[in-house]
Amino acid sequence: MFKRILPILSTTLLLAGAAHAQEGAGTMDQAPQMNQAQEGAGERQIPEQVNAENWAYQEIKDLVDKYEAQKKLPEGKPCSKGELAQCLLSVLEKVVDKYDKEGGGALLRDDLVRISALHEALEGELTKQPEYGAKRASIEDILDLVEPETPAYTYKFGVNGFLRGEWGRNFRLFDGHEPGFDMGQFTWRVKPFAYWHPTDYLDIHLEGQGYGFTGGNGEFDRFNLYQGFVEARTPGHDWAALKGGRQEFVYGSAFIQGADTAFDGMTFDGARLRLKPLAGLSVDLLGGVYAKPFSGGQTGNLWGAYATYAPTEDSTLDLYVFRDNQAAEGEPQRGEYLDTWGLRSVSKLGPLSLEIEPVFQTGKLGGEDVNAYGGHADLTGEFELGGFKNALTFGYAIGSGDQNAADGISSRKEFRNPNNDTSIVGDMHLFGDLSGIDVAGSHASGLQVYTLGWGIELTDSLSFAATGHKFMANNVPTGIVSRHLGIEADFGLTWKIQKNLALTLAYDHFFTEGFFREASGSSKDLSYAYAMLTFNWDKTKRKAVKE
Repeated sequence: MFKRILPILSTTLLLAGAAHAQEGAGTMDQAPQMNQAQEGAGERQIPEQVNAENWAYQEIKDLVDKYEAQKKLPEGKPCSKGELAQCLLSVLEKVVDKYDKEGGGALLRDDLVRISALHEALEGELTKQPEYGAKRASIEDILDLVEPETPAYTYKFGVNGFLRGEWGRNFRLFDGHEPGFDMGQFTWRVKPFAYWHPTDYLDIHLEGQGYGFTGGNGEFDRFNLYQGFVEARTPGHDWAALKGGRQEFVYGSAFIQGADTAFDGMTFDGARLRLKPLAGLSVDLLGGVYAKPFSGGQTGNLWGAYATYAPTEDSTLDLYVFRDNQAAEGEPQRGEYLDTWGLRSVSKLGPLSLEIEPVFQTGKLGGEDVNAYGGHADLTGEFELGGFKNALTFGYAIGSGDQNAADGISSRKEFRNPNNDTSIVGDMHLFGDLSGIDVAGSHASGLQVYTLGWGIELTDSLSFAATGHKFMANNVPTGIVSRHLGIEADFGLTWKIQKNLALTLAYDHFFTEGFFREASGSSKDLSYAYAMLTFNWDKTKRKAVKE
């Protein structure tokens, strides 16, 4: 399978480079949809010479006046496409300054929607402006705030994924601590996709996946349908949307429900109904069966409800409940289930962002009633120092444990979040979730994780991150003294080669502490390093713009 994927992937990356070169030359597809009043037939491109009646001319003129941008359009006279881009860049500089000083809440969503459409239409011209490169990352971050629910294209097809070469010392990838064992491995995830949006109220999405690895863990290679769904919305409104088929369920910061993006992902054969009864309020009702091709060996089903209320653009409050009937593949379903009840709050104040997520669990596992709790709190601050953008993160996470679980008697009080996709448990994935860890037959029950992270943007395309995680167990087996598990230090350098192509070089080191040494009889630390290329190439047919 991998031999079949390589030629496809090589062609894809070459096409991605060609597409990037075309962007630099200023060739663009149709301009994106501006708003509902502009939908319909009558395809429009921005010509090389633009008159004062053109939609883009009028939008930019209004934004220039509103944001008091320095660069002005010639009053009532035609201008070039390049002049339009220069004026838009002048507006974008004002928007970035306002965002940096006052936060996202100071920017009107309607303005950002208009700017996003113009940015798409003029991106080729913008890339010719030297000042654009210095602001590009900030501009894209701001425009990500208004990613539309309804796609602004008729169809899109392409391929994305990653290629990762990885190496471990005293560490068996996927399995954990193994003193004296070194291994190397090559892992790939390649996802060809095709999206079709014939109307604003109907989406059709097909996505395959080739996933595999070769090296120290042997050979594995699989290709299958990863996602395939149809989503229908109420025409003209976003009051209700029903999505049916194979799909991901990803919510919040993926502390409870994620998509396992570092490996083969996770999807469900099911449905999701999204309701928006009020402005700022969204309610999802969902249910599905674990899709076996890429479910990590799990079977069973997942049901739930997830509500999000956003009183402002800088704060959200989520309430959710999930019922998980997960079981290992090949094991019979015994009527066991795990109910997860959670609350998630995200608040932003200037450069500070605070996320708090307490979670409680009930249910029945192994014939016993479940009574567990967990959660996390993360504070992130962004600041500029020495001309570089920096970010600091402080975090704490906990998953309940129990002495009976550590002694192998009962695990009903252990907190479980196996479907997580969170960086809280570290880049090495040594800890699968917050229920604990097994080392040489000894079980540490429940985890506490203290996190300190720092990131810096060295250039517009180069960033560096360093993160430390301190792991402690809540309970350890009788006869073992230390609850200290270890400290994981993660270092990563990411180079954004192109808009859709990035290279990450990383080195992670786990300093073992008392529990590992007592349980395994070894004081050897664990090391993990990898080089990963992530890519996304797509061809998009933009929706028509009607003047």
